[in-house]
Amino acid sequence: MKKIIAISIVAVLMSCNSEKTEAEVIVPNETLIVSSKGKLFNFNLETKQLTWKYVSKEDTLMNRNRFSYDENSIYLPFESGRFISAQIVSGKINWNHNYKDAPDQAVAATVAEDGSIVTENSGSDFGPIFMSRPLLYNNNVYIASAGRPGEFTSRFYVINAKNGNTSSTSENSTNYNYYQPVENSDNIYLNSAVYLDLHYKEGTFASNGMYEGAAFENPLYTQMQTSKKYLFVGDDYGVFHALAIDKKGLAKGGDITNPKNNFIDRKDIFEWTYQSKKYPRLGDDQTSLTNDLFIVCKKSEDESKMALIALDARSGKEKWLFEPQDMIKNWQVVNQNEVVGYTKNKIFVVDLKGKTTLEIPIDLSLYPVSNIEVNAKKQLLYMTGKGIVSIDRDFKKAELLIAHTFYPSSIPLNQIKYFNK
Repeated sequence: MKKIIAISIVAVLMSCNSEKTEAEVIVPNETLIVSSKGKLFNFNLETKQLTWKYVSKEDTLMNRNRFSYDENSIYLPFESGRFISAQIVSGKINWNHNYKDAPDQAVAATVAEDGSIVTENSGSDFGPIFMSRPLLYNNNVYIASAGRPGEFTSRFYVINAKNGNTSSTSENSTNYNYYQPVENSDNIYLNSAVYLDLHYKEGTFASNGMYEGAAFENPLYTQMQTSKKYLFVGDDYGVFHALAIDKKGLAKGGDITNPKNNFIDRKDIFEWTYQSKKYPRLGDDQTSLTNDLFIVCKKSEDESKMALIALDARSGKEKWLFEPQDMIKNWQVVNQNEVVGYTKNKIFVVDLKGKTTLEIPIDLSLYPVSNIEVNAKKQLLYMTGKGIVSIDRDFKKAELLIAHTFYPSSIPLNQIKYFNK
């Protein structure tokens, strides 16, 4: 029986993966899309008004999934098993599926007084549970659900992005699938706990070039990344690897019938392996690949300090470290040119050469509860419980830009995305 090691739920919830290529979204005004606890909002940043919102009633207590987007639409999965596609400008729902419902069960939908669409589960208790961000590729949406041992299994879904029809489903290696799939050479890779699953773009399961039962020594509980030639994976012990890949899968794969052809016995399968001596533990499960830098978050042995570490994606050598002497709460690469985030006590901006360009104390009355975006004026934008906040880099002061009551949580539940007109 395949052995699965327990995962830290906090690490799972912080998963983030920057878009491989930014979709060119055309909007009539500066726009901020917000996902929070089963709700999706569109704010006009010029009029400072709410344009539209969508509510999934069964998810309003909690939804930890992140959305993806293309030129026109947002694609957002929910823990309840619902999955929607909504047009960015109008809020019109392109398609709305609840995979937890049987095919012959209708999904209840009502219109609230404010005009928002409210949907509700029909009461089915069976899977799936979506706990990952979708991948958009080749006019399809790829996503893995999480299973529940003894009740239902994890599935890999291929969904037509335009009409929402499910074209393929297949079972994953384990129930533990929390991360966005990645694509390379028309192949779709998925880390299913200690296993590296490979699917063809049509969704069918494929051999990755290793023995069928080949498992990593520790669970791959970080977000995978892929470049043209490499696949980057990391485990929950803070060890990161690069594997060479090509059209057939792993470039150094061998005899798939040989039990020794696995990730533990064959150290040569890795192009490089990285572990930090100063920060050996995993800080969070977020990673980013940009400008030939593979950026990871690590933690000291005693877990008192954290750092962002940029590795040369080709060699695995350290390029720079950002050491805030504090616990990092959230970070991401924004506009492919800087890392923006916050620690327990301060907001920071670091360029891709490792230079800190901004550090300011957090206004406790406007504490961030989402990732931080950057608008066309280079101002920082984020969510707080009171609404949308902006920070001017010159004045270094947080200001409530749009008043709106959000309900923060002790675990990361919120995502924002800025679109310039």
